[in-house]
Amino acid sequence: MSAPIITDVITGSIAEEMGLEAGDSLISVNGKEIEDIIDYQFYSQDDLLVLEIKKTDGELWSLEIEKDWNEELGLAFGDVIFDRMRVCRNRCLFCFVDQLPPGMRKTLYIKDDDYRYSFLYGNYITLTNLREKDWRKIIDLHLSPLYVSIHCMEPELRVKILGSKRAAGIRKDLQRLYDGDIKIHTQIVLCPGINDGAVLKQSIEELAAFYPCVQSVGIVPVGLTGYRTNLFALQTFTASQSRDLIQLIDTYQSEYRKSMPGGFVYLADEFYIKAGEKFPPACYYDDYCQIENGIGLARVFLDEFAALEESLPQRIADREAYIVTGISAIPILERPWRRLNQIKGLTLALLPVENRFFGGNVTVTGLLTGRDIMDTLGDKYRGKRVILPEIIFREGYDILLDDIGLDDIRRRTGADIRTVDGSAESLVQAVLE
Repeated sequence: MSAPIITDVITGSIAEEMGLEAGDSLISVNGKEIEDIIDYQFYSQDDLLVLEIKKTDGELWSLEIEKDWNEELGLAFGDVIFDRMRVCRNRCLFCFVDQLPPGMRKTLYIKDDDYRYSFLYGNYITLTNLREKDWRKIIDLHLSPLYVSIHCMEPELRVKILGSKRAAGIRKDLQRLYDGDIKIHTQIVLCPGINDGAVLKQSIEELAAFYPCVQSVGIVPVGLTGYRTNLFALQTFTASQSRDLIQLIDTYQSEYRKSMPGGFVYLADEFYIKAGEKFPPACYYDDYCQIENGIGLARVFLDEFAALEESLPQRIADREAYIVTGISAIPILERPWRRLNQIKGLTLALLPVENRFFGGNVTVTGLLTGRDIMDTLGDKYRGKRVILPEIIFREGYDILLDDIGLDDIRRRTGADIRTVDGSAESLVQAVLE
């Protein structure tokens, strides 16, 4: 393993006082190799430290440091993982990466199944790609909570779904997490005719038996693109199936609230959109523990907007504005759109974009591409205010999934592009200010 390279040294920090500089490499802390930012944060908390440093000129330094236990060293690194990312070796029936169209940037085709991204960012892992060394680190450093893709609890079916023989050990794996006092949030990607019905009931009930290790179960619908040639035949949920599922989960929630502090099992917003049903109230989602899974985003947005309504102006100077959105978000935006259009002087329209790039049943806003947005806008909105959600961009960059940038869209369409962060307040400001 190559030692992590220091990218920055905080001014006035211990590291600066010790003469460390950007470009130096951190070999070890108290004899421990540093494989990731978790190791660095954990081992550097000691009040007595010995750092092994390799300077940019190749000279090796050994630094003894005495500090307060909560005092930071002041080192920064370019990434959070310094060794190799744990890649996924499963062959899941519904793997979204396998359904990506060609020609996208290479990083999008990488299948990660790294427990460190799970702990740091809430990425879901399957547990099938963990080494014994990884298990020990999770338990010893108490990396909790983690986010785990279950899909089903029946061993043989889970092997089929994940395409890995190691998937059969899910009960043993959960018991190991339970014994190690590791909390997890779980997800089930639901596929009609495969892991729904009686299989789903079994999965929910078995996972509930692992409470409080298993803190929640999020159920999301399978996503299918138009690029499934030679892949396992899968179906999407109908409106009727979605309504039945909503009723089933409501029943489970009512039961679990009698013995748990929350409802335990939650449905993705897409099921309510598909069923044509109203989104549940905020109390359904408890502490929104599954919001990164798209569970409760609609309710948060609608409640935020409701809180802003009284402060909306009655009139503004004449203005047109257009909100670009994926098709599935229209039911979420419809009420705010109607209310904002009551403001005199404002003409606000929704611009749903069909996702031709991915095809299939992909209708979420976050997977819109620059090409499809530009095709929808054309030159009809030149000089007009067009609002784009930041969720379509690569994090930290103004680049979309097809490598088209925000500036490209501005140049091609001539529109007055504004971006919003997904909150109701941000949307209102972009429309009115």
